[in-house]
Amino acid sequence: MCGRFAQVIKHDELQRLVKELHAEIQSEQMPISYNVAPTHTVMAIVSNSEKRYDGYFRWGLVPSWMRELPTSPMINVRRESIGTKPSFKASFIRRRALIPANGFYEWKAPGKIPYYVYPSDGGLLYLGAIYDVWQGADGSYLPTIAIITTEANRMMQSLHHRMPVCIMAEAIDDWLDPALQDVHEAEKLMIPIPDDYLSSHRVSPLVNKVSNNFPELIAKVDFQDEI
Repeated sequence: MCGRFAQVIKHDELQRLVKELHAEIQSEQMPISYNVAPTHTVMAIVSNSEKRYDGYFRWGLVPSWMRELPTSPMINVRRESIGTKPSFKASFIRRRALIPANGFYEWKAPGKIPYYVYPSDGGLLYLGAIYDVWQGADGSYLPTIAIITTEANRMMQSLHHRMPVCIMAEAIDDWLDPALQDVHEAEKLMIPIPDDYLSSHRVSPLVNKVSNNFPELIAKVDFQDEI
């Protein structure tokens, strides 16, 4: 699963997004968070028939057909059922997105020990996501998003049996293509990543507190073996 991640994308990385994804970014500096949690606002790259651009969403998918906001919105959706379940099939066909992230957190059992997982090359992750826009009876609207998860690869299995879907460079153009609305073709874009694509290290339990948001959260912390 994916319950927390870091989105610390500064000016230079925003310019990289513009070049790599051919996207229009509205701001020269987006909000920085070392500890993105459910219901927080996240930036994602989305597209329409004319352009790719940055959108801002509350993390936790609320399908547009829901009459009321749920108490527990879906922060993750499973790759295995995304093309069949009514709750998110339409979004998968028409509203795919990429969430650029520096890395994500996972808690290893037993003891729920936090680890930070990040690209081995020091770049950004492009997390596969779907979004929707919920509208209330009063006319208010709420853009929401969920991260797609899949079975863990060999590297992640020591931490958790699930992991976020990472969209690889060769699949990005098709993933963001609004004309691609074939479920089976879209599912093929969620290919497993190489075992050495990600690295991880143990981090401070300070990340457990949602209100904590500073660079030290992603720093490697060495602990002596418990006796």
